[in-house]
Amino acid sequence: MKERPTGITILALIYMGLAVLSLLWSLTVFGFGGLAATFGTLFGAENVAGSGVNNVVGGVIGMITAIVELIVAFGLWKLRPWAWILAMVAIGLAVLNGVLGMFSGGFFTFCCGFFGLIVPAGILIYLFRPHVRQAFGRP
Repeated sequence: MKERPTGITILALIYMGLAVLSLLWSLTVFGFGGLAATFGTLFGAENVAGSGVNNVVGGVIGMITAIVELIVAFGLWKLRPWAWILAMVAIGLAVLNGVLGMFSGGFFTFCCGFFGLIVPAGILIYLFRPHVRQAFGRP
């Protein structure tokens, strides 16, 4: 049995925690979005209804993200070769989200988006280290 590097154990636990938080937050957004869409439609408030629908969509995307995070966590924990690739995909999505976030507002938003790229970059660098690649059966 291969020995799991300590950093991978930490990453798997982080992904598990992120999955739980993502799921809770997404369910909240989904629920409030559904309420806003329903009451906005019932009372003729198109802006509220539209905002609610956007929140419902965001909640569903968040729930899908939480499921992917759980799968990544399990795969990293078990040193599954596919988990390394899926972690790369998850990091790519985080980077894309951060870059898009950088340009969605003013200077503060830009700074938050920029600093939000530091953690995924660190994870990416770690996953490319030779001993980590080797643990996942990567050359």
